[in-house]
Amino acid sequence: MKHAPAVARKESKAVRLGRDVHVNVLLLANRSTEQLDEICRGFDLTHAQYVALWVLCLAEDPEAGLPVGAVADGLLNRASDATRLIDRLEKAGLAERLPNPSDRRGVLVRATAAGIERFDEVTQELQAFHRRQWSNLDATEVGELDRLLKKALWADK
Repeated sequence: MKHAPAVARKESKAVRLGRDVHVNVLLLANRSTEQLDEICRGFDLTHAQYVALWVLCLAEDPEAGLPVGAVADGLLNRASDATRLIDRLEKAGLAERLPNPSDRRGVLVRATAAGIERFDEVTQELQAFHRRQWSNLDATEVGELDRLLKKALWADK
């Protein structure tokens, strides 16, 4: 039986550094996601529900509401099912559906007063988390990290 040729086992410094950066980004993302999920659970929300409230509460005109598609576009995870997510927010009294005055077939979604209050509470906790998360970096380093991550994120676009 023939085996595929072995991958070069001796890595260059550049290849090793690239892999190390990749692994560290994944570890940071996983750790951050776990902590975000834990914070949101403390407020009886999933992180996806918080992000949906974020989209609704920070919309240009939060009172008017947004189409479901606009909420879906604002979600960080494209696999999320916006309709079911909004169903759960509505069932919890955190969002409501309204008729869309410009499209009789469509609906708009907006956060309720309870949803806005929950959003504000969670946001305070998440802001404290982000302050702790980056406390080992000064403001210039955080800005540089942001710039470099954006540059890497959009490298193949």
